[in-house]
Amino acid sequence: MKLDSKGFFSVFIASFLLVACAPNVYVEQDSTARFTGYRTYAWVAPDTSGPVSNPILDSQILEGRIQRAVAADLKQRGYTPAADPAQADFLVTYHTTSQEKVEDSGVGFGFGIVDAFPHGFGTVMVAPPVQSREEGTLMLDVIDGKTKRLVWRGWTSGWVNQDNYTDAAVADAVHQILDKLPIH
Repeated sequence: MKLDSKGFFSVFIASFLLVACAPNVYVEQDSTARFTGYRTYAWVAPDTSGPVSNPILDSQILEGRIQRAVAADLKQRGYTPAADPAQADFLVTYHTTSQEKVEDSGVGFGFGIVDAFPHGFGTVMVAPPVQSREEGTLMLDVIDGKTKRLVWRGWTSGWVNQDNYTDAAVADAVHQILDKLPIH
């Protein structure tokens, strides 16, 4: 199949839009950690002893979705749940946070009017529309089973809305994060 310049441009634009819309995933890891030899894992429930900052993000429903997504993704990568959680090669847990973000959603403009005396000088300014939205972050932690030290953390953020809480959306976010995991 031969692409003409119009077809090539269309493919280029589609590829650019897919990359631009992909979620950003951030990672930090312990440079001294040795990930080879990790085969089994255990789930560690997140610490919920503090005050609930966001009931949507701090829910047992969301925890179940995240836990199922992590288990399915790790299974695809060849990891198995440890028969005895105390003997797991690594532990997995998650955290969620949210914060209010203010952003402008357009371009402001202004113009001035100059007229002769006595009418003077006047300006009209129109500021860009501003909106406040909540941004949520999903963070996955990998903890070494022997040393109990955090060895890897991956996270992604997005706007908090109903579409981000479906099983499919949570599974996609977990997959995007675990794609950066350096083991297997």
